[in-house]
Amino acid sequence: MLQSSRLRDALLPWLRFAAYAVGLPSILVLAAALTVPVLAAPPINEVAQQSKSTTWAFDKVGLKGVLYPSLMLNIAKMKMDMQHNDDELGDRNGLFGVKVIAPRAGAKAAVEISASSTLINPGRAEVALSRKGNAYHIYPFLTFSDPITLVQQPIGITMTARLWLDGVPQGEQTVPVTIASANDCVHSFEDDDEDYDTDWLYAAYVNENHPVVRQILREALATGEVSSFPGYQTDAEGVRKQVKAIWQALRRRGIHYSSIKTPSVKPKDVGVQHVRFISEALASRKANCVEGSCLLASVFYKIGLDTALVALPEHMLVSVSLDPGGKRQLYLETTMLDDSSFEEALESGEEQVAEAYEKARKAAARKKADKDDEDEDEEPHFISIREMRKAGVVPIPDRDASRQQFFQIK
Repeated sequence: MLQSSRLRDALLPWLRFAAYAVGLPSILVLAAALTVPVLAAPPINEVAQQSKSTTWAFDKVGLKGVLYPSLMLNIAKMKMDMQHNDDELGDRNGLFGVKVIAPRAGAKAAVEISASSTLINPGRAEVALSRKGNAYHIYPFLTFSDPITLVQQPIGITMTARLWLDGVPQGEQTVPVTIASANDCVHSFEDDDEDYDTDWLYAAYVNENHPVVRQILREALATGEVSSFPGYQTDAEGVRKQVKAIWQALRRRGIHYSSIKTPSVKPKDVGVQHVRFISEALASRKANCVEGSCLLASVFYKIGLDTALVALPEHMLVSVSLDPGGKRQLYLETTMLDDSSFEEALESGEEQVAEAYEKARKAAARKKADKDDEDEDEEPHFISIREMRKAGVVPIPDRDASRQQFFQIK
């Protein structure tokens, strides 16, 4: 499983970027054009006589001008214990901000951000700019309304920033932004010639507290494999039987493989994939490797089993620890839910993981010997649900009432 040190290594590239990345969320609700109230400007400092022409501008805007709700919501909640530069002010985990050149040492700056939709609440940051001529990145404290998770199609909005220096208004600037679907999961991106791995965001599509999980567990009991779900309060064989019961219950639902991965918006150099929510996968009876893995992981984790999404090159499996220490693992090929037995899916999963480790070992050896090698040199990446929850990656709420229809679908 993903250890704490490996978790830090997995998150560190994104954490370094997060303080610079900015996002601009909002969606159109009930097709109404709603006005966002503007916060009152701070009182003018009688001593301040700053020019309104002070250099300032929007900083980076989301990922190539796109805001992904899944990424936005989790960055806002993640527990980031990171070092920041002195020129990063306000909400250092913020997703949207401006760059300001300090007109004097000790200048007081206030930045307010608002949107053309009430899905984004106006945010504000008041900071001191300590060094004259230095460029500062200021991130107001923004919050977002719950319906942002209901976005299913790209939506264009406008964000407005207003700046005061020592109480003197410096004008406002606007920028257009596209809000992507909440189903879009960003797993990687390139920025300033650096590659960033964010496949930990897949854990946000694991929803152990979704109401359907309890229903699936009842169906698993009906298979006769087990009479209860004691988690690790049994031996390894007992844990295996619990996993098999859940597999059989989902197989009876007739979930077929469906390779729909195209996102609603995909800028250049951003790796993003469409991921169905649990209810969408069950209602349509369709799932790809990611969606099937997230579905099974939701149920496994609910009964207290250490569960991980296993990211392979262009593929994903789900793993379960047979013991609390993680010494023994099961790997399941979830795309085999529709036409294969539990044992067949288990054999396929274990073979793929072993093959991935072997390819990584050989590629690393060739690289060490300075030989050209196009093979993947990355070992399987374990996205531990338990570790991700500790880090603050939480499930994206499945609020759409239409998605609840799966309760009648068997």
